[in-house]
Amino acid sequence: MNDFGWLDDPQAAYDEWQRNDAVGADRRPFAEQSITQHRSMFARFHRHLATHGKTVATFGSAEIDNFFNALVHEARPDTTTQLRYLKLIDRVSRHLVAMKVRKDNPASLMLVGQAWPDDEPTPVFLSEDDDKRLQDVCVAPADAPFKTLRSVAIVALFLGTGITSAECRQLDLDDLDVAGLRPDVYIEKRGPRIARRVPLEPFCVDVLREYVSARRLLACSTRYLFVATATGKPMKDDTLGKCVRSALGKINVTAADMSPRLLRNTYGRRHIAMGGTNEQVSNLLGLSSHRTAARLRQTLDLSLEQRLDEGVDRSIRL
Repeated sequence: MNDFGWLDDPQAAYDEWQRNDAVGADRRPFAEQSITQHRSMFARFHRHLATHGKTVATFGSAEIDNFFNALVHEARPDTTTQLRYLKLIDRVSRHLVAMKVRKDNPASLMLVGQAWPDDEPTPVFLSEDDDKRLQDVCVAPADAPFKTLRSVAIVALFLGTGITSAECRQLDLDDLDVAGLRPDVYIEKRGPRIARRVPLEPFCVDVLREYVSARRLLACSTRYLFVATATGKPMKDDTLGKCVRSALGKINVTAADMSPRLLRNTYGRRHIAMGGTNEQVSNLLGLSSHRTAARLRQTLDLSLEQRLDEGVDRSIRL
């Protein structure tokens, strides 16, 4: 690969480097799952640079800061998302300096003092009671305007399938099947997440069926399942988040993370509580790794320990 590949087609150049030459801190090649995730992360960072008129040869610390500011709405501050991106940008920058495509590495100083947290953060989820109460409000009011129906349907889909905000934004009308005997939603493969068909939870079927009927009557130029305007523009993450926060407000629930991620975690934890294995729940969530499912399972184990401890305390008092 020549030096100019990074300027002509940065994504192709990155993919080739990642596949053939890039190694981790232990000097070992990356696993297939990591390669897929890194490619998706680099593509996102590169899109940000292109949007702001920068290239892999000209970006600086200001562009990195701006990129992280754009991530704020999706990555909680107590996760490793920003650090993982920073390490990726550092690896790329060091390689580009060695290739004489860049003169400096703006990520190196930003990494000083950064370290991986000792423990993964505990996932934020709704209690079983709050989960049930939120399911109960996933019902469209009679003669509800389209936007109201859309908001309820969005929350119902998040809570009833565990899909991500990005997956929700990209859904096509035909991806949601509410007419068959086993209603489901089809999620295409995007980035590291696997393609999958997720059965709809029973509580969300009626409102989604009603929404699909209303959506098909809406004349617009796109096929997105959820649209922000009558012209068919796709939804934005901020708007999806507002739908979730509004629904949580109806049941008087607040949480550290009141985004679609909260409902995704709740969905995964619900299926673990119902007896699902880590592999089964990971497949439903579109994850090739079982790490998220394992972390959700730990919250159930801790909850059981707390209930047992409370039972012991009561028996001692008696």
